[in-house]
Amino acid sequence: MSRLSPIDASFLHLESARTHMNVGWSAFCSLPDNAERPTIEMLRERVAGRLRHVPRCRQRLQFHPLGLGEPHWVDDPAFAIEKHVVALGEPGEPLSAERFARRRDALLSSPLDRDRPLWQIALAPCLDDGRAAVLGRVHHAMADGAAALQIAALGLDAPGADDAGGAERWRPEPAPTPAAIAADPLLRGAEITARAVGDAARAALRPRDSARSVVRDARRVAAALAEDLLPRAPGSRLNHGLGARRTLIGHREALSDVRAAGAGTLNDAGLAIVAGALRALALERGEPAHPLKALVPVDVRRPHERGALGNHVSLAAVWLPLHVRSPEARLAHVRASTERFKRAERPAGVRALICGMGLLPSGLRGAMLRAASPGVFNLTVSSIPGPRTPMSMLGAQFDEVYPVVPVAEGQALSIGMLRYHRHLHFGLHADPDALPDASLLPQLIAEEVRCLGACARDGARARPRSAAMPVARTQPTS
Repeated sequence: MSRLSPIDASFLHLESARTHMNVGWSAFCSLPDNAERPTIEMLRERVAGRLRHVPRCRQRLQFHPLGLGEPHWVDDPAFAIEKHVVALGEPGEPLSAERFARRRDALLSSPLDRDRPLWQIALAPCLDDGRAAVLGRVHHAMADGAAALQIAALGLDAPGADDAGGAERWRPEPAPTPAAIAADPLLRGAEITARAVGDAARAALRPRDSARSVVRDARRVAAALAEDLLPRAPGSRLNHGLGARRTLIGHREALSDVRAAGAGTLNDAGLAIVAGALRALALERGEPAHPLKALVPVDVRRPHERGALGNHVSLAAVWLPLHVRSPEARLAHVRASTERFKRAERPAGVRALICGMGLLPSGLRGAMLRAASPGVFNLTVSSIPGPRTPMSMLGAQFDEVYPVVPVAEGQALSIGMLRYHRHLHFGLHADPDALPDASLLPQLIAEEVRCLGACARDGARARPRSAAMPVARTQPTS
């Protein structure tokens, strides 16, 4: 058995009938002239031949009967590739963009089956513009955004890869016995005790280093509580009247245009662009442009964890400065905010808090997470690094790849930003009933990129007063 980490298990606790904790991607692929069109049979054969490289894809969740311990990953004896690689259209049925979007959104609006391995790839072999399309989704308990790319790689072309024979040789491991499941919480308690004893012994040997480490960790946790977790998000239409329906709206901008839009990291530029687009959306509705508190996932992988499944992320709060009129000043404000959480090492503090909650019984921890999560953030904005070279699947080259970031409880919008090849792809994942005008965001994002680029070209370098101020812990005035 492989036990879920407290961070992985937290995404199971946060899932509800209206909130599906799935990460994913939606891609459009073009075919070379006279190329054979991908079929669902070809994709199933490709994926089945590679599953031995990602054994988690044949494992399902085994829950503790009394809910006392974390679930485990165990081999699924009923695993069937047909349940996980599915068709969104028949081979001879060209789908219009609207019909594909409806079928894709229907999948995004439904949960993955917890009685099976928590992933799925759906293929639309033929769109009416001649391209193919693919949708992938993975439960957040199984992978974060970066790790989910491993699931995508199951179907990608890889010169020299051996795709044959994996499925035929696989035999599931026997299910754990009831005694082993019942004893696991005790084993977990023993592990925690042993770790605590070991930490105490090391502290006794190096008291000065240990004291510095305790002070540093306490400072990180205090900063994370004060800046990220305790301040409530301001009221916004992004956080009212949510349902279970989801829609994905894709938009992309050339990386050269985004980089030319302002100094700083690509992530800073993306956050500033999102802030400008949301400001314009608020003004379009006739609403005041108040700052919004965004949850920004932060990758904390260590070198030996590169490519590993599971969640190796923490989070930080970034106040999106919708109240700031100048695009240039908004970018400076965002840069100051991201620099602040890096200096204070707040993501490390948040991760320590979540791991510390792993000491609590699973049921109690779940109740605390569900009670505390609504109202802390207005939306999620996640930046995901992607391949810098073109990808292909069964000979069809990926032209556009839009990330799917879960829409959290109490939020009508999540935004993923994926750098792929020469573009920054924005995946706008929204509740279409609570936020019907999300369809305006692509146009508003494009306009914000143009405005920032014009400011950069004109050489405007005036520093706004707000950029020199500390990042707001409460809602600033407009």
